[in-house]
Amino acid sequence: MRILITALFIAFLPSLLLAQKDTTRSGSITGIVKDSADDYALQSVTITLYKKSDSSLVNYHITGEDGAFTFNDIPFFTPVNINFSFTGYNPFSKTITLDSTNRSFNFKNLFLAKSQGTMDEVVVKAVVPITMNGDTLEINPAAFKLDSNAVVEDMLRRVPGVTMWGDGTITVNGRKVNNVYVDGKPFFGSDPAMATQNLPKNAIEKIQVYKETDYSKDNIDDNPADSMLTMNIKLREDKKFGYFGKAGAGIGTDDRYEFDGSGLAYNKKMRGGIAASMNNINKSAGLQEMFQQSTYRNYNPNNRYVANFGSNGINRVLFLGGSMQYDFSQTNNSRFNNQLRANYDFRNTRNFTTSTTDSRNSATDVVFLQDSRQESTSENNTHNAGLNYNKRDQDKDFAVNLSFNSGTSERNSTSSSDKAIEDGTRVSESSNASISQGSNNGINFSTSFRNKDDDDRNLKSFGINYNLGYNQSENESRNITDFISYENADDNRYFNRRNNSESSSFNNSLGMNYNALKRLLFGNFSLWNINMVLNNNVSFSRSDVSSFVSDYDSLTGHYIGNDSLTNDNRVTRIEDRPSLRLSKNFTRRLSDRFNRYINVSANIQGQFLTEKNESSFDYRNIDRSFSFFTPSAAVGYNYQRFNKYTIEANLSGNSTPSIPSVDQLRPIIDTSTNVYNINLGNANLRPSVTNGVNFNFNYRREQPSRKADLSFEVNGAASGVNDGIVDSSFYNRQNGRRTIYMINMDGRRNYSAGFTGRTSFKLKNNKVLQFNYSLNYTNTTSPNYVDGLYNIAKANGLTHNLGVFYTLGDIGNIQASQAINTNSSRQSSRNLQSLNAVNYITQGNLNLSPIRDLTISTTINYVTNNTTNQSSTLWNAFATYRFLPTKQAEVKLSAMDILKKNQNISTTAGLTNLSTTVSNGLQQFFMVTLSYYPRKFGGGGRRGGGRGESGEGRGGERRNFERRGSGGGGFGGGMRGRN
Repeated sequence: MRILITALFIAFLPSLLLAQKDTTRSGSITGIVKDSADDYALQSVTITLYKKSDSSLVNYHITGEDGAFTFNDIPFFTPVNINFSFTGYNPFSKTITLDSTNRSFNFKNLFLAKSQGTMDEVVVKAVVPITMNGDTLEINPAAFKLDSNAVVEDMLRRVPGVTMWGDGTITVNGRKVNNVYVDGKPFFGSDPAMATQNLPKNAIEKIQVYKETDYSKDNIDDNPADSMLTMNIKLREDKKFGYFGKAGAGIGTDDRYEFDGSGLAYNKKMRGGIAASMNNINKSAGLQEMFQQSTYRNYNPNNRYVANFGSNGINRVLFLGGSMQYDFSQTNNSRFNNQLRANYDFRNTRNFTTSTTDSRNSATDVVFLQDSRQESTSENNTHNAGLNYNKRDQDKDFAVNLSFNSGTSERNSTSSSDKAIEDGTRVSESSNASISQGSNNGINFSTSFRNKDDDDRNLKSFGINYNLGYNQSENESRNITDFISYENADDNRYFNRRNNSESSSFNNSLGMNYNALKRLLFGNFSLWNINMVLNNNVSFSRSDVSSFVSDYDSLTGHYIGNDSLTNDNRVTRIEDRPSLRLSKNFTRRLSDRFNRYINVSANIQGQFLTEKNESSFDYRNIDRSFSFFTPSAAVGYNYQRFNKYTIEANLSGNSTPSIPSVDQLRPIIDTSTNVYNINLGNANLRPSVTNGVNFNFNYRREQPSRKADLSFEVNGAASGVNDGIVDSSFYNRQNGRRTIYMINMDGRRNYSAGFTGRTSFKLKNNKVLQFNYSLNYTNTTSPNYVDGLYNIAKANGLTHNLGVFYTLGDIGNIQASQAINTNSSRQSSRNLQSLNAVNYITQGNLNLSPIRDLTISTTINYVTNNTTNQSSTLWNAFATYRFLPTKQAEVKLSAMDILKKNQNISTTAGLTNLSTTVSNGLQQFFMVTLSYYPRKFGGGGRRGGGRGESGEGRGGERRNFERRGSGGGGFGGGMRGRN
């Protein structure tokens, strides 16, 4: 199975080669656009290139400040129309054919003439697909002819410069789109697919792409990297209200079933949705997931929201939920907001899980092998509700958030373990049976206000936030534990114990920042353009735990209180974090060629902490106070080569203290909780301080004229811990029990590094080929003691992941990936054994539409583990057919786990231990599902997105209309330029 990716790469290699420039069969068109009267370069001129034969869009370009443009990869012997459009100027159009003799066409200086008042009627032969309106890129849906049921995503895939990645990410000219809005506001959450895969193309007036401020930041440094790319889908006036959703029911073999329903509606001021689900095929069924699965897209590229074979155990889920969003203002500008949101959901989950775990623990001159088995049933009920209000304008931002949660739980589990040494000699065994039930309730409140006035003369630039939370829970459990040592009968233990506990926590914090400190202290003095921000955060928290423990007395037949474990405990914590942030910006810009930005900042911060622990056990009464100096510094670099590429780099360092908890200092020792690991703590532990540095480098190509996107990111982090809290372990060779003493030691180090790269090629006939590769490395080095021997343990993790995504236009797509996960631990002591585990994960996903309205899909997932020599193969297949004239009905056949070889395998690694767990999951079943997609957009509109695009855009019926001097609105008018 692991050769699957290699085979796919070889299969795709010819397509990849074809995606590269072929200089022997293609040419270029270049030039500079200027004003005919004053001979200066024109910026933001829209230049579009069409095939003359079928009027299909080939590419587009928006001129920069130099007015220059270049089109490469123009095929020979293919007549193309090149059109120039700019507001206030007469349009220009020309037909060009390149061949082996005339490889390139250079307009040199092409002059556009300003339009003069009312003009004669102009025959418009094309609708301008892409224009630049100020700093906003606008896409005109009318320029793209598509099927009558096409949605926004179908159109975006045809727009040059726009890339729809296999993971759902959207990039425009290489830059990631952070937000997708509809009429300037979020559309049922943050997933772009909610808008792009539901809204019909003919409901859209235009699509706008622009940069905007990241409102979650104060932006006092005006860092270009803090700006976000936003896509706004502006609806036609008669389509500003509508509804859509999905209702489906499925039944299958092995008593499997699913019922899903969701309905979403919107108008100019309100958006709301409800969802419900009931299934026993491990669908998690969250509110946002339910909304996402209702998308009208003909096929699901990732086959998401299907039976989850990777989930542990068998889950039966009942879910009900809804959300509402009300806008007090009808503005379509995302920069302004006056919005109220509310949500509620209820979930009931019943779970049955069985698992086996094989563990290896390295001790002095011996490795303990532990074989564990567990079976559990549980039921959980949760209620969540939220209310949010936000009002934002150009200078001020006010928000209030309120949330509630409550729940109940019941659990019944049994487990057993056998422990042996490597030669097979058994040393001990244990068994445990437990029953527990509990309840919890919580409320959280937060509010914030920011005055972001950028006027240097204003002393009122500040921000303030307050957070409050209260949670309460009760739990009742019964545990029966039996521990048997084969070497020493005196170590045998038997417990029949009850534990009733109540806990509550209260926390609140107040944070403030003042951005006009420099103006307040130094008046008009610029202070060498150094920015100053004063911050302070004060918090108070308290937690209470009451635990009553009793043991069964076989003589009396009653439970008798255990005074050594029954206790009350309260922790009160007060913390203050004042800081002064200093920063300076260095910028340089050259015309429309490049923009360079450097930011240097330092945060001078202190931390004052008081913690008091009050317990019914005198030895746990502790009153502590600490003060720390926690500085941080950062350097940020941003370089943008216009219409070429952008580089971003960041380097930062910080110091973070951590105090030992009361359970690390003076724990309550309960040998029945975990018979194989007993933590004795250490009352003399000191606080530890972590000093770390982080690095990030990002490159992305931003060339609209190229049909290939390329981006990569490199990141790294390193940290060292002074007085790190580590464990000194002693193993009992007679029963395998591990006793832990906590100690302070220098020398703990953590390192991590990662690389992510991806590229996308737009091929002919709307085909796309994408590659992505990621590498992640982690290393933890920690000194410790094992059985009194000094040891330096190193835990390493390395993950490779290579993925391929190929779309066959509207026919379908194929995805494949190969991942290799390696976990290892190395010990410096010769008496301790090193451990190693490797997992191979191969995945494939295929969606094809061989005939209209029929989609055939298949997925495969193959996992193998070299430690246990176990493997799992999951193969699923689907067939989906859309019917009715509006294609709103769907029947789906699912064949799940065709080979009946699915099992869930996971590996965890520590400094001196390694374990592999295999748990139960879904097994083979077959299901038929019938679904219906109710949808309507606009009053009197036609379902399913209308009947077509006739008379709207290129390739449809061409229209004549009178053009009255607006300049640059259409093509094919009188030509006044010269070359």
